[in-house]
Amino acid sequence: MITQEEEDRIVNRSVEKALLMLPEVVGNLIMSQVSMVRLNKTFYSNNPEFTNKELVSSIVEEIESENPGLKYEEILARAVPFIREKMGLMKGLTTDKVTKPSRNLSSLNLNGDL
Repeated sequence: MITQEEEDRIVNRSVEKALLMLPEVVGNLIMSQVSMVRLNKTFYSNNPEFTNKELVSSIVEEIESENPGLKYEEILARAVPFIREKMGLMKGLTTDKVTKPSRNLSSLNLNGDL
C-alpha cells in the first residue's frame, strides 16, 4: 500500500512530465498545420480550375476515409482525376434556371380510375 505522500509525489511528477511535454506537442501540431496549409496552397495553385472548393473537399474527404494512414500529398494526388471527372459532369448543369413542371394530368387518360 502506498501512502498519501507517495501518491501525491507520483501525481505531481506525472503532471510535471506532462507539462514539460506540452511545448513539443504544440510545436508539432503547429508544424503539421503549417504543412497542410502549404500543401493546400500548392494544390490550388497547381489546379486553378478547381474553384468549387466544396466539391474538392468532399472528394478529398472521401479518398481520405477510404485510405486511412495515407499521406496527405498522396490523397491530393489521387483526388485530382476524380475532381476533374466530377467537374466535367457538372459543367453542363445549371441551377440558375429551373423549368416549372406541368401539373396537367389530362394526357394520362385515367378515365376516372382515381
